[in-house]
Formats: sequence, structure tokens, C-alpha cells
Amino acid sequence: MLRWCCSRTCRWHRWLLTGRWIATWTGATGFHFKNRIVPPQYRVGGGKLLKGVQYSMPLQVFMNDSGNSAQAITELVRAWVRANHHQVQPLYVRTPDEAIALYLKGRRNTPMWKPNKGYQLQDVWPAIYIPVSPQSAYFEYLVYTQTGDPIWRQRCIEQVNFVLKAQITDASSPLYGYMQTCYMIKDNTFNSDDRGSNPGYKVDMNVHTARYMLQTWELLKKNEGIDHQDWYQAAVRAVDWALKQQNPDGGLPQKLDYETKKKSASVCSARTMAALPYIARITQGPRYVKSLDQLEQFLRRKVEDRYWFTGQHPDLYPTDFESDSVWSICEYWLDKYDRTGDPECLKHAEANGWFTFLMLCPKQLSWVKNPTQTCHTEQLHYLQYSNYAYHNKKMACLRRLGSLTGEPIFTRLFERIAQCGFWAQQTQGEYTGAQYERMADPWKRVSNDVNSKGTLYMNELPLDANLQLLELV
Repeated sequence: MLRWCCSRTCRWHRWLLTGRWIATWTGATGFHFKNRIVPPQYRVGGGKLLKGVQYSMPLQVFMNDSGNSAQAITELVRAWVRANHHQVQPLYVRTPDEAIALYLKGRRNTPMWKPNKGYQLQDVWPAIYIPVSPQSAYFEYLVYTQTGDPIWRQRCIEQVNFVLKAQITDASSPLYGYMQTCYMIKDNTFNSDDRGSNPGYKVDMNVHTARYMLQTWELLKKNEGIDHQDWYQAAVRAVDWALKQQNPDGGLPQKLDYETKKKSASVCSARTMAALPYIARITQGPRYVKSLDQLEQFLRRKVEDRYWFTGQHPDLYPTDFESDSVWSICEYWLDKYDRTGDPECLKHAEANGWFTFLMLCPKQLSWVKNPTQTCHTEQLHYLQYSNYAYHNKKMACLRRLGSLTGEPIFTRLFERIAQCGFWAQQTQGEYTGAQYERMADPWKRVSNDVNSKGTLYMNELPLDANLQLLELV
């Protein structure tokens, strides 16, 4: 394990894990692997070092001979934290209750709400992202149960009813049950283009959609005795379609090609892993348990043992390495630990927590004014510094890990990351309560200002955070 301090020449903090270099470089600094005989060479300067200048690059090397990936990553990162006396710096913006109130105020009045349809995802993209709508509906029905305000119940029902229109219901089609992911507001059309950057029929997103449709169906039936069978059946069709796409290696593809229906490479499918236990419990479907067992084996062999998490961002190609899927896998292991009490599940969850710690900026960058500690690079090819959870329960997992493992750093990370989300909230105007997509742009990879905050999200980004806060506070 090698970690080195951040400089202006690197894109973000880099990590070397078990011989696999999992990053991209600006070109001025990097490892060079000439062949399988000569040891790796560490190079700096990009061939532009000046004569007579003494250059130095401090390095720390941590090694571990554990026989499994979970133990290795946990012991390595704990050793780094101890050796560097690492501390999470506190940040305070507002309380969770105040943050939720601000978000609800904004959602109530925002022009991004489209009656009988749902919420426009962000200010610059006139689209409703369909897989987020059932999660939004679930959130708003929870708000209704706590406040009694009928506006949230009404919007909940409108959103799920609109999602039904995104499903392909032709039983003769190979896409029978599939839910399109995008509704284009101006064109009044559905597609699965995902901003046009990665078009195709998305598998993991359909399971995410089904999860929250079923959870919302369950809530209404329990609280009011209303059985929306159309919601239930649509969700079952969507998840059944998704699981039929399993690849020969045991994993699920991120997508199917629009034209050929060819399946992509298998990815982590983290949303599916987190969702299937809920789907199996609500539907009492044993086939979902069987599918989950198969996906867990793929996860162990092809994902965790290789430290290679991919597929969480549907607008990027399937093998894009990212950290957000790790948190859904952490949620899966924590939930399984709660169900079974198996200590191995907690070890996997903790290892995943430490692994994502490797992707966090460990300090305040000197040339950036905005907060940077605990930020992470959202995508390999969109190098903004973000702090949000992307279709996962990052903050809730951190707090659970802190409680279950006794490691205070997890609890401090939860507090800091939550406050960073509050810092990114818009506090006035038509986008009150919305959240900026990034905390900073340290290397000006997506803007011309290191302190730029990007676009504003009303759904997805702040929804992920506020749903967790609502369930935690």
C-alpha cells in the first residue's frame, strides 16, 4: 500500500492496492511499468525537471500479509491512520433538523416540481430521472406520516403513478417489464439515454426503481390499507426483467445496447445487492434470495477481492471505477449482519468503509477556499470534488459502522460529510434547499474556478442525503 501527499500535479490522492494502480494521472507524476521483469519505477516531473533544483517526494509504504482482502484493507488503513495521527476536522453549518426543514421548504415551492409527473432532477437538465421518483415518493410519504401535511402524500402518489408510464408492457418484447430511466420534459418522451453519454437499457437502475416502488407500496398498505397492486406488479416486472439479464460470470451487466440488446460487462450492481433483501422480504419471493446469493459470490470474487468497484453511474461506461457503489455494498453487508449476526458480514462492511476512506481527500487543500477534507472524486472522467451519496446510504453506513465497530473515525466522518452537504445547500431563491453538485474543482477539470460549485440538484443528490437524515434523526 502506498499513499503520497497531494500536490498540484496530481489529480487527486492516489493509492496503490495489491499491485493494481487504480487511477489516472496528469502526466507529470506517476508509476511506470516497463515490463514484468523490471520493478515499477516512480517518476516525477514529466521530463521537465530543472538542473540544480533539489526535488523530493515523501513516500509512505504500508505492507500487509493478510490472507484475504477484507482483513488486508482494514489493517492497512488503520496503520496509516495511526502513523499519521489522522484527524477528521469538525465543520458546523446547521443541525440536521434545520437542513431537512430547509429542503422541505424548497421542495414545496420549487418550480422544479412538475404536477402529476415528478421533480426535475437539476437546474440545467430539463428531465425527470425515473429511478429516483419512487425514492422521492417514499421520502415524501415518510414526511407525510410525520407532519400530516397532505401535499406530501399527494405528490408521493403522483410520482409513482407517473413512473408506471415509463414501463414497457408489451409481453412479446424482450424488454417486457423494463423501466425507461429518463423523461424529457420538453419533448414529453421517455428514453434511457442518461444525458446522451451512455445510452442503453439500464439493469441496476431498474432494481433500484423496484425497491422504492415496493417500499412505498408497503407503507401505504400498512398505514392506510390501500393496496396499489399496479405499483406492486410493475415493480415485480422490473426486477424480474433485470435479473434475467445475468451474465455467464454470475454478475449483472450495467446495460444492454440499444440496437443489438448486447449485454455489457458485469459490474458491481451495488444498488441491486442493497435492494434485493427488501424486495425478497416484501414479495416473499425465494427466487430473489437465490439471485442475491449468486450475486454475492460474484461480489466476493470479482469485486471485493480485486478492489474493483464499477457501474454506479449510469451516464458513464460500465467499467468506470468509482467509490459510490462501495457504500451500497457496505449497506448490503450491514443489513445482512443485522439479519444474521454473522461477524464476517461486519468485517466486510468495515473493510468497505476503510476502502472508501482511501478515496477521500484527507485535508484542506491550501489553494482551495471551499471545504475539501472528506471530499472524493466523483468519477474518473469528471474530476470534481464532491461529498454526496449517489443512490446509496453513505452517511447512515458511516454512523452504523461507528456504532458497531467502536471506531470513532467513522462517526466523525458521518458528522463531517453531513455538514459538507449542508454547506452545499442553497438557502434562498427558487432553488432553496437544493444542493450544489460539487464542493470544489481543485484542478479545474470541469470549470475555470477551483471554488466553483456547479449545478443545483433538487432530486437525487439532496434526496439521498435527506432521506437518510429523516430516518436517522
